[in-house]
Amino acid sequence: MPAPATTTDTTLVVTALRPVLLSARYAPGEELTWVGGTIRSWDAALVEVTLSDGTTGLGEAGAGIMAASAVPGIVDSFARYLVGEPLGHPLEVGDHLRAYTAFWSRGGILNGVAGAIETACVDAVAKRAGVPAYELLGGLQRPSIETYASGGLGTTFDEIADWMFAQVKAGFGTVKFRAMRDPDTTIRLLDSVVPKLPDGIRFVLDAVQGCASAPWSEEDAIRVGREVAHFGARWYEEPCQADNVSGYARVRAALDVPVSGVESNGTVREFAELIAAGGVDVAQPDVTFVGGPRAFSEVSALATDAGIAVVPHVWGSGVTFSANLHTVLAQPNVELFEYCTLPNPLRDALLVEPPAFAGGVLTAPTQPGLGVELTPELEAAFPFVAGGGHVIR
Repeated sequence: MPAPATTTDTTLVVTALRPVLLSARYAPGEELTWVGGTIRSWDAALVEVTLSDGTTGLGEAGAGIMAASAVPGIVDSFARYLVGEPLGHPLEVGDHLRAYTAFWSRGGILNGVAGAIETACVDAVAKRAGVPAYELLGGLQRPSIETYASGGLGTTFDEIADWMFAQVKAGFGTVKFRAMRDPDTTIRLLDSVVPKLPDGIRFVLDAVQGCASAPWSEEDAIRVGREVAHFGARWYEEPCQADNVSGYARVRAALDVPVSGVESNGTVREFAELIAAGGVDVAQPDVTFVGGPRAFSEVSALATDAGIAVVPHVWGSGVTFSANLHTVLAQPNVELFEYCTLPNPLRDALLVEPPAFAGGVLTAPTQPGLGVELTPELEAAFPFVAGGGHVIR
């Protein structure tokens, strides 16, 4: 994909890469509990780039919420292939790194780090030019975007229902909650909470790779999906383990409800295979997992060609939030944005200004770059503590 035409000077030379690990730990008794375990902190694995003129930018490896400690060595391994290399546009960075490291970086958190470096370069070049990052990504395609509320982690039906009501009160028109460990309890959850939603409010069930560390059988995924379809869900998310492409195709063919996935896919190729197999009605790439803004755009184009929707996965610090927001605002075919409503201090602290959110809609930011900032004070306030993050049990 060629770089978007622009009058901005997009050339860059990176002189330094720095991994930055942060943790926002919940106070005892305030941890987030759900059927997948206890979330004791939000961790973030950031990458800071410095350009030859001293401008800095930030990116994030999304898998760092679970595996932050893996990121610093990967950043150091990439540095030798980028530092001092002149490039014509920051969107060349991810492909440049992948070309030189194809023997060891073909997917997963490795490609997520390559994408974080590309994102940081987009941020830096846009800040240098004094323009929002979306101007380097193809230009603003819409002034605002609809959001849906994502969370619903509770361990009881009442906790999930209370969360849903709070999101409706906040102005969201669609709410997404998580499945329970087993299919029968998940069906009872649906029967309990969905009828309580006000008229006109839509829902999504996230089966969490149906379900997390102990995936359901395809038959059970279909059985739950029929109940999801019965209640008219907006879509049924990740009913199968991420690599089970044939399972996605089978579940989708059996159900009269849109099926979505796969947020953790780490390459464009994985999405191409999933889409070609007829596995999803909604593709869910994440800039911080799939390899950066350019890779996200390639997935978006594949989905459009196949006649399916694109809704980004967004679950991380303010850098993940902004990287995905700027990328989708430059995409003509993305019309919905995930808004995690769980308390996350690292989202709020890293944003230069709070999100312009009202009535379930996000308005395009106008700050230069991604609109994120990392200060020494912020690093001191959120020191990384190993052993936390989103650990699924």
